[in-house]
Amino acid sequence: MNNWIYIGAIFLLSSRLSAQGIKDSHGALIRSDTLSPFIYLCFTGHDFHEGFEHVMEVLEKHHIEASFFLTGDFVRNHEGLTKRISEKGHFIGAHSDKHLLYCDWTNRDSLLHPSEQIKADIEINLRALARLKIYPTYFMPPYEWYNNQVVEIAQGLNQQTINFSPGTRSNADYTTPDMSNYVSSKEILESIYTYERNQGMAGFHLLIHPGTSPLRTDKLYAYLDRLLVYLKDKGYQFRRFN
Repeated sequence: MNNWIYIGAIFLLSSRLSAQGIKDSHGALIRSDTLSPFIYLCFTGHDFHEGFEHVMEVLEKHHIEASFFLTGDFVRNHEGLTKRISEKGHFIGAHSDKHLLYCDWTNRDSLLHPSEQIKADIEINLRALARLKIYPTYFMPPYEWYNNQVVEIAQGLNQQTINFSPGTRSNADYTTPDMSNYVSSKEILESIYTYERNQGMAGFHLLIHPGTSPLRTDKLYAYLDRLLVYLKDKGYQFRRFN
């Protein structure tokens, strides 16, 4: 009997450990603990920032700490905002310095820049954050597009590459009506609700862009409060990266 208890305990422990995180084929963390009811809200920032104040207000209203991945350009251009995000208890991670597209859209294994340039691009971003006494160990690549080489370069800088969890269309909230791949906020929200109903979102990395082109007037972040109420009603809590 004791042996069965021991075997059961080992099984539960191994199951628990295996659920701590899911990495994709390139080595990026795309989902955290799938056994805990936590969702990780992720926001990125580069050239647009019009929605950051609204996002900050909604997060404060719900007492949620989230994760922001900001480029070096964003940090230098919005130093006060970056400091305030950090002071509010949110995680801030690197997102490249100049928001370069690191690898080809159709031939993902092909780097578009020398590896040393990619390394320097991440390093400069990290230095911009370090000047504000922010020292992250999580990195979300620009355009959320990368390959094994990019992940290895980031790892050499003590950065774990992270990305959104696939399954919803939230990452398409940057699209504009003139694009063939345009997705409305209504469609995005429905994709989130459908995914949650069918598969659950424990450990999910949910990406939203708090700044998008003025050509997109249908801003997904404007629905953040409604989305958080829905997910809270489903029993989810929210956690930031550390």
